[in-house]
Amino acid sequence: MPRISSLATALPPHRFTQTQIKTAMAGVCRGNRNLERLLPVFDRTGVEQRAFARPLEWYASGKTFEKRNDVYAECALELIEQATRSCLERADVRPDEIDHIFCVTTTGLTTPSLDARLSARLGFRPDVRRFPLFGLGCAGGAGALVRATDMLRAYPTHRALVLSVELCSLVFSPTAASPTDLIGVALFGDGAAAVLMTGDEVAGAGPTIEDTGTHLFHDAPDLMGWRFTDDGMRLILSRGVPEFVATSVKPVVQQFLARQGLTIADLQHHLLHPGGAKVMSTYRSAFGVEEHALRHAREAMRRYGNQSSASVLFMLHDLIASGQPARGNRGILMALGPGFAAEMLTLGW
Repeated sequence: MPRISSLATALPPHRFTQTQIKTAMAGVCRGNRNLERLLPVFDRTGVEQRAFARPLEWYASGKTFEKRNDVYAECALELIEQATRSCLERADVRPDEIDHIFCVTTTGLTTPSLDARLSARLGFRPDVRRFPLFGLGCAGGAGALVRATDMLRAYPTHRALVLSVELCSLVFSPTAASPTDLIGVALFGDGAAAVLMTGDEVAGAGPTIEDTGTHLFHDAPDLMGWRFTDDGMRLILSRGVPEFVATSVKPVVQQFLARQGLTIADLQHHLLHPGGAKVMSTYRSAFGVEEHALRHAREAMRRYGNQSSASVLFMLHDLIASGQPARGNRGILMALGPGFAAEMLTLGW
């Protein structure tokens, strides 16, 4: 089975408390009663701090989408390079030993893609196989792990890099005027992650990926996503997501585990994309888990906010770095995203 051999994460330099971000948003909302009355949502997210690509006043100055995307191209490459260098150094692996790169992002646009630019900077082989993935949203980190697993099952002597970078803060604009826009400001943060995966015939340590699953719910295409406007991307986030998790996602997860002879109760580690406070509460009630099972999701939300595709990779990094997993432990990693889609993996130690 493919194995996770090394992980690293990177955060942009500008760190803010939730109180600072709420205060800045209050200035943007001043005079708009519909938004001002929603400001208390900042206090109910479970977020305490976040990292952004730029200072708060930069966002309030009303940058164009073009300017924000230019910052994305610059900062995303810097962050993903930092995470990749750290990941490879920890594993004592050279860039020219990488056979596949899966690079996922949803919060900016670059052509050539980030993986192509990174390849030139770090010295990957010219024949490295690149898979730039766009549009998977919050499910992207898990989805890239799933696709890299498929590749390594076919090529057990190969190594693959899974990269994720999201600069969610760059979609913020002072012209945003809907409740959903404000909720996005209250939840999302920036960050990048890199994961080195190896096939069966490559020596190494780390958890194995025992099984993977993907499920696309054709009847719910508009639960979440982005709407592209003249001023950039606008968040789409339906109030129906928690209910959909309880009624439709739950049986899919149960079936995924059942085919492995498992139930949620058999797992010691639950890496569930945090989403927001309501989604995390739904995880607990729908799956019948104790509050302790949500500790990874709540800690990620507290320290980083919702980082879209990078969130579950930050959670996986922090879990492994903590030394908590013991030999024989099992875990599930799951993220939900636009489509509506679920990406799932079971891990073994």
